[in-house]
Amino acid sequence: MKWLLVLVVSVFAALGIVKKNSFDKKEINYSRKSYSSFAVLELFTSEGCSSCPPADRLLPQFAMENANVIPLSFHVDYWNHLGWKDPFSQAQFSNRQREYAGQFRLESIYTPQLIINGEFEMVGSDRSTVETDIRNVLKKKAEVDLKVDEVKKENNKLMMSCTMAGKIDQTDVMAALVQKHAEMKVKAGENRGATLSHTNVVRSFLKKPAQQKMQFEMDIPQNLADDNMLIIVYTQEKKDLKITGVAVWEK
Repeated sequence: MKWLLVLVVSVFAALGIVKKNSFDKKEINYSRKSYSSFAVLELFTSEGCSSCPPADRLLPQFAMENANVIPLSFHVDYWNHLGWKDPFSQAQFSNRQREYAGQFRLESIYTPQLIINGEFEMVGSDRSTVETDIRNVLKKKAEVDLKVDEVKKENNKLMMSCTMAGKIDQTDVMAALVQKHAEMKVKAGENRGATLSHTNVVRSFLKKPAQQKMQFEMDIPQNLADDNMLIIVYTQEKKDLKITGVAVWEK
């Protein structure tokens, strides 16, 4: 019977019925431009943290399960002293995490931390808690109707325009230029020897006060290809950091 099972599995694999792994980056669908309900997942992570890879692997799975889940990976810089400098890390991402820590009245920041719609925080590898909070936020309707109207590329810059309607008083707009998929062979630090996979890595990030019509200009990293690029724009209340609307643009 054992040889028969091997034969059946081999035939299914040849037909493409058996997947090689649970995550294929091509399966995440970003065809929608704006969302009436959503779950924005902000993962604060680092390649220098041995606890982060499980959360990095989980992040895309949530997006594959529901098209209204929008993940972002913010790589912080405070683990860079451990022997490996995360090439995606930026000090402004660590500062953004500290802003959340103040809102949630946390004693310190940590990785991997996941923030959902600016309202819930948890360990990024805690699947059950993440799934529960995703279900809760998806029951709510967006307070801001946000649309990315146009995106133009000139040299190494992106120029984009967006419009919004709804509750935008005392609200900021975030624009994140993300790398949809990245892999890195870590050569030192806690994850030495591991090949790490990342989803929607934030490479450029801007924050501006919200207006009904807005324009942004963002630098494009030299090593970021057009077909691996995504723009995620979302509104966030200044007072409580609640995310109130989101739109996605993909070439």
